Amino acid sequence: MNALIDTGHSDMTDWIDCGTVDQLPLRGARVIRHAGGSIAVFRPAQGLPAAINNACPHKAGPLADGMVHGRSVSCPLHGRVFDLDSGRAAAPDRDCVTRYPVAVTVDGRVLVRLRPLSPAAPAGAAIMPNPVMPSPVMPGPVTTLTEAAE
Repeated sequence: MNALIDTGHSDMTDWIDCGTVDQLPLRGARVIRHAGGSIAVFRPAQGLPAAINNACPHKAGPLADGMVHGRSVSCPLHGRVFDLDSGRAAAPDRDCVTRYPVAVTVDGRVLVRLRPLSPAAPAGAAIMPNPVMPSPVMPGPVTTLTEAAE
């Protein structure tokens, strides 16, 4: 499930620093707003953080406002459940949400890459050596980082 995400460590321009793991709300999410929409970065009670598109494909409900249970989140509008590691909706639903690579540095910083994972790519977060981050840490397309309700 969790795999080392090799970012190349030389080009970190499309990775967003979301703060430390402890700064993410437990069983909650933070939202990264960028030119292409928004990404919800979740901190489940077990395991490492995960990031998915913040909009439910059914009615665009804000998934960051949903209830986190295990490694899943329920859409706050209609209760559709999405697995944080695969992006797939629980049966009988067949939707899926876009996943984004997440890495946790050895000093506990959570990084999210703005390029989505392909459906066959491994999901979840990984521990990786502390990368050299370019300055500024948050590149141009990102406008805000906000906390969602637990």
